[in-house]
Parts: sequence; C-alpha cells; structure tokens
Amino acid sequence: MSRALPPGYDPGVLDRNKIPILIDVALGLLFYVVAKLTDLSTAALVGAGAGIALVVAQRFVKVDLVGGLALFGVFMLLISAGLALLFQDDMAVKMRTSIVGVISAILFLGDGLLGGNRLGKGLCRYLPYSDLDPGRLALGMGVVGLLMAGLNYVVAKIASTDVWLFYSTFVDFFLMMGLIVLVFRYARGQMFSRT
Repeated sequence: MSRALPPGYDPGVLDRNKIPILIDVALGLLFYVVAKLTDLSTAALVGAGAGIALVVAQRFVKVDLVGGLALFGVFMLLISAGLALLFQDDMAVKMRTSIVGVISAILFLGDGLLGGNRLGKGLCRYLPYSDLDPGRLALGMGVVGLLMAGLNYVVAKIASTDVWLFYSTFVDFFLMMGLIVLVFRYARGQMFSRT
C-alpha cells in the first residue's frame, strides 16, 4: 500500500541532490578520520585539499558534485584550513563551526527580515517543498545557525578534542537535522497546526 506524498512535496529535488549530500557526508568523515589519525590542523588542510579538488573536478563532469550542502562543506573546510594555518591551534579549528555559524546566521537573519529574496530563495531551490516561504526559511535557518554555533562553542570549550570531534562529526548533524525539520514546518506555515 503506497502512501500519498504530502502536498507541495517533490521527491525529484532530493534525487537531484543526493550526490552532493553524499559528498558532504564523505568530506565530514574524511575530516574525522584524518583528525583521529593525525591532528585537527592536518585534517583541516587535507579536507580543504579534497574540497578544492572537488571544485576543480566539477568543471570536468556533468554530475553536480558540490551543489547545495557539499559546497557549504567545502567552504567550511577552507575556513578550517585558514584558521589552522593562521593560528596553528586546535582550538581555532574547533571554533570554525561557531565562527561560520554566527556569520551565516547573521546573513540568513538579515535576508529573512528582508523577505528571503536572496539566501531564502536560493535555499528553496534545493528543498523538496514548493510551498516554503523564503523569508520564514531564512529566519529559521538564522536561528538554527546561532543555536548550533553556541552549542559548538560550549562543547569545544568544556570537552576534550576527541569528544568535540565526535560531537562535530556525528552528534551536531542529527541535532541540526531535527531543528531544520522544525524550520521547514515553520517555513511552510505548519509550525502550530495539528496536521
């Protein structure tokens, strides 16, 4: 017995973005493995190298490798590498998520207050819902960015590097996905409805 798809849902969007999503997950796992075998600075440099290689490879293949989430992952890896080179300090690498989270949150919140005409609309094209309000989506993503940046800061400050590495690779992803589901409900006007 097949279940009807919710109104406004287009599974074809997810099909088109599955390779960039898998690449983003692979980049996160690469960072984790290299950090466990070496240190955070080396992991950041290796990750940035892999990200740059993907961007270059994208010019030669027709499959979308770095669209959507994967391009954001490459951006995160480049910031990690920059912080690792600039400060030569594990704490700077740990703080990359907080730094990028606050910057992106400010940008999303500003865009949301202006109706979501830039970032909100850009993000909407990667999502399987056709009934998303770009302004609400941008505001919600800004709030999620601030929450995740704050959580990363707390874990980086109070936990060991191994605990932070596990948290940043595995735990924060699931926390963020749960929050993003709430953002989607909010952006679709369903946050406080019973359906």
